[in-house]
Amino acid sequence: MSESNTANKVRTILVTSCKGGVGKSTCAANLAMSLAKRGKQTLLVDCDFDMRCLDLLLGVEDEVIYDLYDAAKGRIPVSKAMLRDSRCDKLCFLAAPFQGGNELTTDELQNMLISAASDEAFDYIILDTPGSLVSPAILGMGITSSAIIVASHQPSSIRAADKTGEYLSEWRVGEQRLLINSFDFDGAIKGSRPGINEIIDKTYIQLCGIVPYERELMILSENGRLAADSQEIKNCAAAFDNIACRIMGRYVPLFQGFGGIRTKRQIRRLLGRV
Repeated sequence: MSESNTANKVRTILVTSCKGGVGKSTCAANLAMSLAKRGKQTLLVDCDFDMRCLDLLLGVEDEVIYDLYDAAKGRIPVSKAMLRDSRCDKLCFLAAPFQGGNELTTDELQNMLISAASDEAFDYIILDTPGSLVSPAILGMGITSSAIIVASHQPSSIRAADKTGEYLSEWRVGEQRLLINSFDFDGAIKGSRPGINEIIDKTYIQLCGIVPYERELMILSENGRLAADSQEIKNCAAAFDNIACRIMGRYVPLFQGFGGIRTKRQIRRLLGRV
């Protein structure tokens, strides 16, 4: 994924889809944590101005005093608006505004992120976006040239990923990767759900990783915890770590660290090959 033009070459990545309910915020939070645990200074920004749920997923809703709006409007330094995660000090979080977010201009958003990147020397900025087509104000910043498009195993979600890719291309976000979330491994192995290659063929987007369906991940999210906080969902934690490695330019096998995949036939089924 391409580097931005900010002073310290921070890489700014959209986590997005034009369909709601596919788990964008969950994926953004867990991916940001995985990058941070790999030693990368990471800023997670909640750009979903309507739902603004990342503070809940991170378990910091009671700690938010200032937000993105305060920093973008110059009311406070952006460093004062950011929260540092108690689990990993390389992860910072910038909350969505309680109100007024849609009034922000492209220049205000861009200047705020450039200031944040300069002040903290971030390696990555992860932008969590709304459950709809991404705001032109966000895309127009000019420092976002990479996107992770999230799709679930649902046919409507797969179609939405294709549409999202077309929309991002219009805004010259040329480097796009597909993250398949809540992937039904059992269904794919049995042949009742599409395999990985079939999903890729329908979206025309290069794959960056697969996160298996785990009910426990949803329960964790509701309690302000992430995949890395639990020993019960090791496959999910491995999935986000693998994706983080690929973003960092490292090659890792698709199912590295996954348990329960024991035969080549199972792998062929998952890929959609009989």
